[in-house]
Amino acid sequence: MNYLQHFESTKVVEACIAGAGDFGRGVLRQARQMQGLSARIAIDINPEKAAEALRHAGIPESQIMVCHSSSDAEAAWEKGFYIATASFDTIKALPFDILVESTGIPDVGARYSEAALLAGKHVGIATKETESVVGPYLTRLAEKQGRLFTPLDGDQPSLLIGLITWARTLGFEVVSAGKSSEYDFIWDEAQGTVTCNGTQYDASEMASLWKLDDSDACATVKARGEVLSAIPQISVPDLCEMVNVANATGLQPDLPEFHAMVLRTIEVPSLLDTWSEGGVLEGNERLEVFNCLRRPDELSFAGGVFVVVRCEDPHVWTLLRDKGHVLSRSGNSAMVYLPRHLLGLEAPISLLDIVLNGLTSGGGHATTPKFDLTARTTQPISAGQLLEMKGHHRHIEGLRPEIHPAAALAGEAKVPFYLLPGAEVIRDIASNQPITLADVRLPSSRLYELRLKQDELFYKADSQ
Repeated sequence: MNYLQHFESTKVVEACIAGAGDFGRGVLRQARQMQGLSARIAIDINPEKAAEALRHAGIPESQIMVCHSSSDAEAAWEKGFYIATASFDTIKALPFDILVESTGIPDVGARYSEAALLAGKHVGIATKETESVVGPYLTRLAEKQGRLFTPLDGDQPSLLIGLITWARTLGFEVVSAGKSSEYDFIWDEAQGTVTCNGTQYDASEMASLWKLDDSDACATVKARGEVLSAIPQISVPDLCEMVNVANATGLQPDLPEFHAMVLRTIEVPSLLDTWSEGGVLEGNERLEVFNCLRRPDELSFAGGVFVVVRCEDPHVWTLLRDKGHVLSRSGNSAMVYLPRHLLGLEAPISLLDIVLNGLTSGGGHATTPKFDLTARTTQPISAGQLLEMKGHHRHIEGLRPEIHPAAALAGEAKVPFYLLPGAEVIRDIASNQPITLADVRLPSSRLYELRLKQDELFYKADSQ
């Protein structure tokens, strides 16, 4: 594709950035380097942080105005200032085209996305937590408003949807697809250690597990997971991203908790294949996450995305193997992959496609709920405890994520993971149990209200 040709237009797309974190800052910075994109509005709960993000993007202090009212914002816009503010309501009447929702806060993502759509704006969602709970509802609301609600390139869901739809367009048989985890497992043979996310772990037993066993590759991988059990091998964000891909594409997890194996890049098509081909999967079109095992001098998978396809023509795929492409040990499947996700730096491609061409990012979006991200206990939880979301990875202590078929939020239904922050546990829950609606009292939030609207839209007979 010739991107310059694809975006041939004299219109400058105006974007509003909600969330002054890494993703939002990336969009602000990239917009400064582009002719076709302007990003003059930054929103953060702390407006000074929004102003700081604009300064980091190269905006002179004299061109930034912190606005606390819609009248201040309108005046600043007319004078050509960049605007920093704490609330979407302050700027919703301004003539921008698209909201980049990158706050990372599930309820804020729901409120801002809904308000933007109702104000006639497109929404590019980087807050995957919001999308995992109410993505189908917001997609339908956007359609009703004549606008688009879509994930953005730079995050793995959009990039993976793009890769899957690329493979389907070419007629490939898709065996599996997914992403590597955010942090590689870096094996230092001399020290006998594996380092992950800056922490070093003893792994002297890894020397005998570096290469797959010729007769039982699955046993080698299982042993790796056990040796490295001190390192988290699955995270909530990983499965959150995958549930959004599942809803957009129809691919499904092989297990609710995923296999989440520790694999070298060259091993992915061998293990993420079906049983009959020596892999671990029950069938085709499975979603998966793996942990990239590599030496310090080997290239990282960089949290990138992949698709494993069936090799239909042995001659062609032998030729491609000889050119360096990654095939399974049997030669019957191959991996095509993008070892990158550049966060807000590549999101502008999506913004242009949405506004100029009326196309959702990644080639697809969630119009119906197919799967939910839910939670299972890893320890007993007592009645009266409040569930608290913590840290950069938005986890809840004592819970692990799973993906199950979507269902209305009623009776004993499993609760979507990101409705649980702030919930009160109302009865004792044993370890290894799913969190159901009967176990908790959910806090009021716009995210919860929109989920009930989604359930009413898709499960009228089942919702309460």
